[in-house]
Amino acid sequence: MVHYEVVSCAELGGALVREGRGLTTKQIARLCVGAVVSEEERAGERLRFKKVSGSGPEAGWVSATLLARVDKPKKAVASPAAFKGTSMFALAELAVMQKGPTAALQEGSAKGKDAAALLLVAVAHLADGRASEAAAAALEAQTICVQAGKQEGEASAILALALAKLMAGESREALNLATSALALFKEVGDKQMEASSLSTIANARLALKEINVAESAVKEALNIFRIIGDTEGEQAAQITFHDVCLAKGGRDKAAQSVAEERIAYCKSTCDKKGEGEALQKLVVQQLSSSTASHEQAVKLSQQALGLFREAGDKRLEAAALHTVAAAELLGPAELLASSQAAEEALRVSREIGDEAGQMDLLFTLSSARLAAGQPSEALQRAEEAQSLAKKLGDKRGAARAAHAAAAAKLGQGDTSGSLTAARTAAALFRAEADRVGEAGALQTAAKAAAAQGGSAAFKEAAELAKSAIGLFRLAENDAGEAGMQLVLANMLLSFEGPLDQAFKAKMDAGYAAERARALFLLLGDRRGQAQASHLAAQSKILVGDVDAGIEAAMQAVVLARSSGDKWGEASAMRTALGGQMANGRYADGLRMAKEVKELFRKLGAKNVEEAIGSLVAKIQEVMPQNAGSMGPRLTIQPKSVNMNLTGTSVFAEATNCIVWSVPMTHQTYVLYCLELLKFVDDLKNVPGKIAFLVLTRGVMGRHTGEPLPTQLEGVIAATVWAVCRTIRLESPKLQVTTVDIPNSATVHEMTECIRVARYDAGPRSEVSFIVDRSNQLGQRPY
Repeated sequence: MVHYEVVSCAELGGALVREGRGLTTKQIARLCVGAVVSEEERAGERLRFKKVSGSGPEAGWVSATLLARVDKPKKAVASPAAFKGTSMFALAELAVMQKGPTAALQEGSAKGKDAAALLLVAVAHLADGRASEAAAAALEAQTICVQAGKQEGEASAILALALAKLMAGESREALNLATSALALFKEVGDKQMEASSLSTIANARLALKEINVAESAVKEALNIFRIIGDTEGEQAAQITFHDVCLAKGGRDKAAQSVAEERIAYCKSTCDKKGEGEALQKLVVQQLSSSTASHEQAVKLSQQALGLFREAGDKRLEAAALHTVAAAELLGPAELLASSQAAEEALRVSREIGDEAGQMDLLFTLSSARLAAGQPSEALQRAEEAQSLAKKLGDKRGAARAAHAAAAAKLGQGDTSGSLTAARTAAALFRAEADRVGEAGALQTAAKAAAAQGGSAAFKEAAELAKSAIGLFRLAENDAGEAGMQLVLANMLLSFEGPLDQAFKAKMDAGYAAERARALFLLLGDRRGQAQASHLAAQSKILVGDVDAGIEAAMQAVVLARSSGDKWGEASAMRTALGGQMANGRYADGLRMAKEVKELFRKLGAKNVEEAIGSLVAKIQEVMPQNAGSMGPRLTIQPKSVNMNLTGTSVFAEATNCIVWSVPMTHQTYVLYCLELLKFVDDLKNVPGKIAFLVLTRGVMGRHTGEPLPTQLEGVIAATVWAVCRTIRLESPKLQVTTVDIPNSATVHEMTECIRVARYDAGPRSEVSFIVDRSNQLGQRPY
C-alpha cells in the first residue's frame, strides 16, 4: 500500500480535504502538515485517502501535489500528541473535524436543545458555509448558557456567533462579539480559546481594513498557541497572519513575511530543525515565484542544509540538498553546482533507503545534466529513474521517467527516439489522468517532430503543440500554456515553405506570441513577457508591419532589462535594429547598432559582435557626411502679421494634428516629462496614425546662433527632446515631431513654424527655427 505525508500547502495551515473528487464538492477540514495517509484511489492530481496518523479527517479527497511519498507509514507515537482543548467550542470543532460537517450536524440535531449540541450544530453550519443557521444556533446556545450560569459555554457561543457574523460580512458586529468572548475567556483562564478569540479579532480587523491592528492581534494569538503547544491552533493563526501580510504587501511578500516570522521564532527557541524547515518553505516559495532571485534562493537553501546537518536529520538533509540543486539550476552558470548538490542528495537518500526521494532526485539530475549539455548522462539518469519506478510500481513516476528520457534523446539529436519516448510518456500520463504531465510530454514530442524537418513533420509538430495547449487550458495551468504558446510561436516563425503557407505561419506565430504575452502579464512574469514580445515583434516585421514590430521589440527590451535578462535585451534590440534598417532610418539605426554591439560584447558573443560591427560600418558608408556645414537654410515667407484662422492656421489645415507645448514656469521639468509620457500612452489607444507635434524653445539656440537664455528653459526643453526620441523609437506609429522655436518669436511666427513643421520636419522629425528680422524665418532640419 502506498503512503504519503502532508509536506506543504500554500496557506501553511494544512491540506484542504473535500468529500468528493471535484473541487466544487463540500470541504471537510484540513490534514495538518506531517500527517500520514494511505492511497485508496487516484484520479490525476486528486487522491482519495485514509488517514494513518496525524491530525485531520479520517478520509476524503486531497490534492496529491501537497503530499510526498514515504516508504513506510510513521508510527503514531512518532507524532506529538495534539493539544486537547476543554472548552465547549474546542470539543465541537474537534467533532466536526473528525466526523465531517454532515455527520456532526446530524449528531447535534439529534440531541435536542442542549447547549453543547446547539454549539456543535453551529460549528457544523460554519464549516458548511451557512452563516445564518450558525448564528441562530449559536444565539440559542448562548441564551441557555447565560440562564445556566455557564460562563465558559457563554463565551464559546459568543465566539461562534462572532464567526457567523464575520462570515455574513458583518465585520464590526463580529469584532464586538469576539472582543466580548476574549474578555470572558480571560476570566475563565482558557488560553487556547483566548488565542482563538484573538485570531477572530484579527480576521474582523482585516475585513475592516485595519491592517496594523490585525497584525498585532494575530501575532499575540500565535505567541499564546506556541506557549501552550497547540500546533493546530498555531497553523490556523498562521493562515490569518498570511492573509494579513497578503493585504499588506502582496502574495510574494506575504509568504516571505510568514516564513521570516517562523524563522525568528525558531531562532528564539533554538529549534534548528524548525528553523531549517521554515527556510526550506521560503526557498520553495521563491522558486515558484516569477521574480525569484537565484542567488537568494541558493543562499537560503544552503543555510537550511547547514541547520539540518546540525540537527542530524538525514531525510531533511537530502531534501535540502535537493532544494539547493533546484535553486542552482535557475542560474545558467551554476549547472555544475546543481549537479553536484543533486548527486550528494542522491547519496544521502540511498544511505537512508528513501527510494521515492531517489526518483525525484534522478529527475532533477537528468534536467541538470541536460541543461549543462550532457545529454548522455541525462539519459542514463532517466533510465535509472525508469527502473526505480518499475520496481516501486509507480506509474506516474514511470511516465515522468519516460518524459525525461525523451528530453535527453532530443538533446542527443535522436529526434525519432525522442518522439517515440515522448508519445509513450503522454500515453502513461493520460492513463493516470494527469493533464499537465501529458501536455508537457506532448510539448517535447512537438519539439522532436519539428526538429525532423519537412512539411509533414511541421504539421505533426503543430498539431502536437496545439493539443498540449488545449490540455494546459483544461488543467487551468496558465504558466504551462504560456510556455507552450512560446514554443508554438518559435516553430511557426522557423517554418519554410510556399509563400502563402509561410505568410500564414508568420501570422499565426504573432497570434500565439500575443496570447503568451497576455498570460505572462497575468502571471506577473516579466522575463516571459519579454520573450513573447520579442517573438511578436519578429512576426510583425516578417509580415510587413515594421513599425508595430519595432514597437513590440522595444517593449521586449524594456521588459528584459527589468527582469535582468541581458541576452534577451540584446536580442530584442537587434530585432528592433533590423526594423529600423528596413524603414530606412539609418541615423536611429546607427545609434542602436552601436548599443547592440556593446551589449553583445559584454555578453562575450564575439560572432554577433563582429556582425553588428560590420553593419555599423555599412550604415556609416551610406549616411551623408557633414563637412563642417549645417546645410542650406530654408526660408518661410511671412503671410500676415495677424493670425488668419481660416487660411494659415495649422489647426484648420490638419484636424488630426496635436500640439503639446512645454510650460516654462512653476513646476519641475520631470512632471512635464511624465505628463508627456502619460499623454503618449493615451494616444496609443487611438486607432490610426496621429501627427503629434511637441513644441519647445531654446534647445537649438546655441547651434543656430539664437541667443541661449541664462535660465533653465533650454535644459528643460532638451530633456523633452530626449524623451521624444525614446518615444519615437518605441512607438513609431505616433509620428512624433519635435519643433524648437526661437525665444523671441511672436505668436504669428510660432503658428507659421508649426504649420511648416507639419509638412516638412526633416529626415529625423526634428526641426528648429531661428528669427531673421529681415522678415524671414529660417528652418534647419536635424
